[in-house]
Amino acid sequence: MNILQLVWVNSFRKKTRFSLTCLSVMIAFFLFSILAGINHALTSNVSSNNQYRLLTSHKISLARSLPLNYQQKISALAGVESVSYVSWFGGFFKDETNQLAVLAVDHNNYFEMFDEYNMPAGQLEQWKKTRTGLVIGQAIANKYGWKVGDRVPLSSSIWMNRDGVFTWQFTVAAIYQSEGGASDEKQMFFQHAYFDKGRAYARNMVSWLTPKVDEQADVDEVSQRIDKLFANSNGATRTTTEQVFIKERVQQFVDMAMVIKLVVIAVFFTLLLIVCNTMVQSNRERLNESAMMKALGFSSRFLIAQVYLESFFLLALGALLGCLSAQLCLVYVSHLFTDFLPGIAIDNVHYFDVIVLVFIAATLCSLLPALTLKRLTISNTLGAKA
Repeated sequence: MNILQLVWVNSFRKKTRFSLTCLSVMIAFFLFSILAGINHALTSNVSSNNQYRLLTSHKISLARSLPLNYQQKISALAGVESVSYVSWFGGFFKDETNQLAVLAVDHNNYFEMFDEYNMPAGQLEQWKKTRTGLVIGQAIANKYGWKVGDRVPLSSSIWMNRDGVFTWQFTVAAIYQSEGGASDEKQMFFQHAYFDKGRAYARNMVSWLTPKVDEQADVDEVSQRIDKLFANSNGATRTTTEQVFIKERVQQFVDMAMVIKLVVIAVFFTLLLIVCNTMVQSNRERLNESAMMKALGFSSRFLIAQVYLESFFLLALGALLGCLSAQLCLVYVSHLFTDFLPGIAIDNVHYFDVIVLVFIAATLCSLLPALTLKRLTISNTLGAKA
């Protein structure tokens, strides 16, 4: 019988204890992986498509609007390639329980700037020519059974049109899809020109602007120029990158970076307590067997390696089950929070961190049993039994 067979047999000698300990390890790594997946959405590196996109909003609150003519003023700044704008429409279909993420956007250049929304070129051109045109995500189309050409009434709890009603009429002109989690498929877009002409108040105002910076320009420097341009106006601005904006919006509810650090500490400390206690008990129960193995010629190094592999097997199995469970859970969570925080996923680097954590924990959990086996004397142990 080789060492791996011994590790397998000894691990399952106390099945209940092994199962409960493995379950504890699994829960710890499940929580660790879930939070790491959320943290990945906040701190992942921006892609080549959006690393030069900024977001300019009102300095006081995102709920306050900015004048539409800011677009021309920002476009004239050095380092700015183009500027688009967006207004939040909100919206719901039929009743307020069917809330939708609906945005009024600049039909001239919005989808050229946000090219992660993939749709046929013909549909995009048709949308630009259709005053009441609506671009919807594939998930929305599947949910409601809408297709290109369908007339769709959408209501808003914020914006009343010039007819004195809160229901606006749209025609589905394009359906977009997304790849790789870069964007979700639950958003809807329509022409800001139609929105601005049809609303009863706040005309020529937008919720935020999205400047795109030249690749040769310094992003931070351009952001400062934009804010300095409107520093003394009634509509002072605050310009950040998209990643910073998303991270700050989430951290209004929780400081995820701090939560991740606390969870890592708690996970590591819990693993040490639980697994170390299990290995000490297991080793104590097998002292006579260990002494007998020493008498038969097995070295202390062999016995210590056996204990280490048992610790590693227990931790690795629990970590594997925890990561798999988290991966399955995040598939659901990512769909649930696509409107709020797209890009939730476990990064490959996280699995490397898990492996390192397992190796370190297995080493620490094996220290006490290793010292016991090192000091183990055959005569005293077997003699005490006799």
